[in-house]
Amino acid sequence: MDSQLQLDAGNTRLKWRLVKEGVPGRSGFINNDADWQIILPLLLEELGTINSIAISTVSGNTRLDQLLRILSEATGVEPFIAKTRKSFAGLTIIYKEVERLGVDRWLAMLAANAHDDQNTKVVVSCGTAITIDVIDGMGNHQGGFIVPGIRLMKKALAVNTANLDHIEHPAEATELGTVTSECINHGVLAMAISLVNETCSKWPGALLFLTGGDAPLIHTYIKEGIEKRVIQDMVLDGLSLAAGGQ
Repeated sequence: MDSQLQLDAGNTRLKWRLVKEGVPGRSGFINNDADWQIILPLLLEELGTINSIAISTVSGNTRLDQLLRILSEATGVEPFIAKTRKSFAGLTIIYKEVERLGVDRWLAMLAANAHDDQNTKVVVSCGTAITIDVIDGMGNHQGGFIVPGIRLMKKALAVNTANLDHIEHPAEATELGTVTSECINHGVLAMAISLVNETCSKWPGALLFLTGGDAPLIHTYIKEGIEKRVIQDMVLDGLSLAAGGQ
C-alpha cells in the first residue's frame, strides 16, 4: 500500500499527515518549541513504511536542512519540496517574482481553486500571520494582504507597552472592552474579522475559505450572506496536488 508522509513546516509548528492510497489518514503536529528533533524520528518509526514524502516549509533553510537530515536517516526517501509556481493546476499567480509568494499561501490557493474553479474565492489563513488572497473565477490570483495574526498582534503590544497582563487570554468577543485586557483581546479580534469581512464585501458572491488555528474563531463572526468553509488541512491538500503534478 502506497504511503505518503506530508509535512507542513510553519512558523509555529510542524504539521504532519499520512496519506495511504490517496486517502488522508493519521495526522498531528509538533510544536516548534518542543524537542521535535527527538519526537520526529520516534514518530517516523511508529508510522512504519513510507514510500514518498512531500514538504511545504516557510520556516527557513536551517530548519529544512534539519528536516531533510532526519528524514534521510529514518526513511532513505528523497522528499518532494514544494515551490511556488507561476501557473499550475488552473491557478495563475499575479506576482512578477513568484518565488516571493510564500509556498503555504500558494498551496492553500491551489486547494481552494480545486474545490471550486468557477467562482471567485477569498482564501484566508489565520495563523502566526493572517494572509488573505483573492482568486477570480478563471483561476487568476488578484493579490492579497498579509497582517499579523491575533496572537502576534497581542504579543507586539506586550513587548512594546509596560504593565500589560492577561493578554494571553483568548480573544472571544468583539464588543468594547471595560478593562485593558478586554480592550486588547476584543480589539485585535475585531481588526482581524473586519479585514476579512471588508475583503469579502469587495468581491460579492465570493466563496470564503478559512484555514489555520484561528479559523474556527474568525468563522463565527463572518457576516451573514457570505458562503464560508473552514478547511484545516488546506496547505496539505494543496501539497497533495503539487506533489501529484510534479
